Amino acid sequence: MSTHIDLSIAGRTYRVVTEQAEETRLKALAARVDAMLNELKQADPDIDRDRQLILTCLQLMAELADSHNKLDLQASAVTHFHRTLAERLENLLPPVA
Repeated sequence: MSTHIDLSIAGRTYRVVTEQAEETRLKALAARVDAMLNELKQADPDIDRDRQLILTCLQLMAELADSHNKLDLQASAVTHFHRTLAERLENLLPPVA
């Protein structure tokens, strides 16, 4: 079921429609974006809004790319583990005559 929620980001309120099951997650994501924008504003009080948003987007995309890279590495490690495990198990089996 859909619901309307208000998200506060950079001093502005945005009303969005979301599924009730996603409400908490979306609020947490908005809070994270808001915190990142506030950090930028504290670091440079004269930074304009557009630059703030662009830098926050770039930071989020860098974190997303890092997460994807970690997942790729983990998937490769799991694949390698399964491959070597299969090879070891085959070596334990007696040869087929």
